[in-house]
Amino acid sequence: MALQYSISARPNPSSKDAAPMFYATAKSSTVIEVRDLCKMCRAHSTFTMGDSMGAIETLLEHAIEQLQLGNIVRLGGLGSFRLTINRQSGAETLEQFNDSNIKGCHVLFTAGDDLVDMCNNMSYQCVTEKKKKEDVVEN
Repeated sequence: MALQYSISARPNPSSKDAAPMFYATAKSSTVIEVRDLCKMCRAHSTFTMGDSMGAIETLLEHAIEQLQLGNIVRLGGLGSFRLTINRQSGAETLEQFNDSNIKGCHVLFTAGDDLVDMCNNMSYQCVTEKKKKEDVVEN
């Protein structure tokens, strides 16, 4: 399967004064919810919908708990999750730094081997209609 993308002009990140450059943006067509994945699992296994939902909900609860404990949660070839501190204010000395200096954290996801292989072997399909240069009217 090919990843569909569209092309649009955006400011050149290396030079704000330069002419816009054209970049690809991956297009998502559908949101697949956990319930949808459970239905897919049910169709290809002996798991009931309840079995699948129960297992996934339990996995999610424990994953969050383990992240809160500061652990890395690895989900096989899918990848791993870990917390990082992303907002903080500095202190002039070690003694002055305390928990109130930390303003927030976020979850960092690192793709596993299966996702990396998928990306390395991905094919692409443009869904943007490209216009001929003579069809573009300049103002």
